[in-house]
Amino acid sequence: MKEIKANHYVDTVIYSVDMILRVLKSELKQKIDNLKIGITGEQFIVLDTICCYKDIYQQKLSEIVMKDKSNMTRILRVLEDKQLIKREVGNVNNRLVYFLRPTDKGKNVVEDNMPKIKVFITEIFENIEDEEIELLHKLSGKFQKDLSKLYDKF
Repeated sequence: MKEIKANHYVDTVIYSVDMILRVLKSELKQKIDNLKIGITGEQFIVLDTICCYKDIYQQKLSEIVMKDKSNMTRILRVLEDKQLIKREVGNVNNRLVYFLRPTDKGKNVVEDNMPKIKVFITEIFENIEDEEIELLHKLSGKFQKDLSKLYDKF
């Protein structure tokens, strides 16, 4: 095991990563809000995630975007009311679930706005080399793999 050289929580990589992610998520949501597309940045992120997965249901979606059940229910209700998603009855492990599907209108919202969001994301990383971004992806994957082993124990 590696020796932790930090004397305080604020000196740890955990704190650094948390602060970076908080700022990035906040900025991304604000940029999306400024696009005036009729949904919030938070709702857009959920809609985009639904577009990424063929058979996604609320519990799995909540895990991916790290939202609690009540928050996710509220977001999904708004997206459904705006006819950006629909629910389809399905079955997972012999349990009834509602798969979440983007409507054509929902797909268009994502497709029309993703180029603008990519510009913002590109601006964030303009001072970081491609190799560094690849390394960050590689390290993130290792962290996710190791952390999933920890959660499997519980």
